[in-house]
Amino acid sequence: MYEDGLSSRENSTLHLIKRFDLMLEKNQFEYFESYEIEKIIDFFCENNNKSKVKDAFVLYDKIFPFSIELKLKKVQVLIYFDKIKEAYKVIQEIPPSESEDYLFTLSAVYSKLEMHQEAIDVLEKLMCYNDKNEDVISSLASEYQQIENHSKSNDMLEKLLLLNFRNELYWYTYIISTEIEGNQNRSVDFIKKYISNNPYDHEAWFYLGITYQRTEDFLNAIEAFDYALCIKDDFYKAYTNKADAYAELGYYKNAIQCCKQTFSFKKPDAYIFYDIGDFYEKLDDLEKAKVYFYKSLKKDDNFDESWYALALILDLQGYTLEASYHVKKAIDISPNNIDFLFTYAKIHEKAGFIKEAEQAYRKVIEIDEFDSESWLNYSHLISQYESNFEAIELLKKAIKLDPKNAEIVYRLSAYLFKSGSDELALQFFKEALVLNYEKHEEFFQYLPHIKTNEIILNLLAKHKK
Repeated sequence: MYEDGLSSRENSTLHLIKRFDLMLEKNQFEYFESYEIEKIIDFFCENNNKSKVKDAFVLYDKIFPFSIELKLKKVQVLIYFDKIKEAYKVIQEIPPSESEDYLFTLSAVYSKLEMHQEAIDVLEKLMCYNDKNEDVISSLASEYQQIENHSKSNDMLEKLLLLNFRNELYWYTYIISTEIEGNQNRSVDFIKKYISNNPYDHEAWFYLGITYQRTEDFLNAIEAFDYALCIKDDFYKAYTNKADAYAELGYYKNAIQCCKQTFSFKKPDAYIFYDIGDFYEKLDDLEKAKVYFYKSLKKDDNFDESWYALALILDLQGYTLEASYHVKKAIDISPNNIDFLFTYAKIHEKAGFIKEAEQAYRKVIEIDEFDSESWLNYSHLISQYESNFEAIELLKKAIKLDPKNAEIVYRLSAYLFKSGSDELALQFFKEALVLNYEKHEEFFQYLPHIKTNEIILNLLAKHKK
């Protein structure tokens, strides 16, 4: 019956759209009721068709030129399309009103113009009319966050939670907001107070566990998750979060057991198999880890993290070509993942596929030009297999982007020493010492024979703190 009603409404809207499109096509006027035009506007907004929205407003203006509802609708649509200055201009043409629709729209305009205190004043007025309106309370919480009044924001979020304790977004917003306020005890106290009146609410215990988890109080988190599971023994999220808490404490076997307990009431998916594989890997049981990563891929062949985890294990076990295949699969799924590309480069360098390694390093640098490790590895590869001169030129580019990166400056100095450009090398070495004295040890690892150089030793003595 519900589906029939939904289908009827959809057909009604589509019929309106056909009538409207036909009118535009024939360039002939046709009368529409105001609520019908609003439906047409909503439809074209949802489909991001700005041109048709404009046409609908032209029609609305023609039929209902003095409609306040029309002007308010215009403001709301302009906000939707991020035309804030135009929205502000239109709302100024509307006579001030105490209507909830007008006040809420006005607050949204103020918010978008970053006039947050003005938005708060309007929303507080709305709260006087209806202190249980979730949209108003949520907007107030957001506006207080914008002016960094996190205490007042959390007051609003607590009101929201008391109105709708099942809203997951409210919960996570509140928990993070109390962290920002620097008052995580507040969220613990709030949930405990709620639990004292609702001791059998499994979700309340779950969110208490989440709050403890975020404060790294993992033992109390586990206890809270246990209470949630005593009330609802098939509460999947409580098991997985409890597993994470055990893992944070290094109890990987307990974490695995938590994950496997879910199998009795929920068919395991790629994520749970991946987690189990990850816990086995942390136990250094690489064979079992591989089994579960493969199980994860059997469930979802596009689970990139499992392909990547297998590549790392296979590389560690000396199966370089197999590792290459698996990391390539991960990259096929997530071509811009820097970790995947960096590992691909290292594996292919190890296997002697230098061009492939170069391409991967280049791609990493294109995505993140401040990834210093990739600049260093790439330059080392070029220095070894192509030319020291090209490695120098590469690091000069890196220093232009990140002139205060001591590691890159030290490495450039080392390449210059290798090329016989001692004077320039010393200049960069001095710069690196100023940037980070301690990092010079890495320089000596790269050029151990220069440790006895008197000029270098004098510079070290001079810059030592």
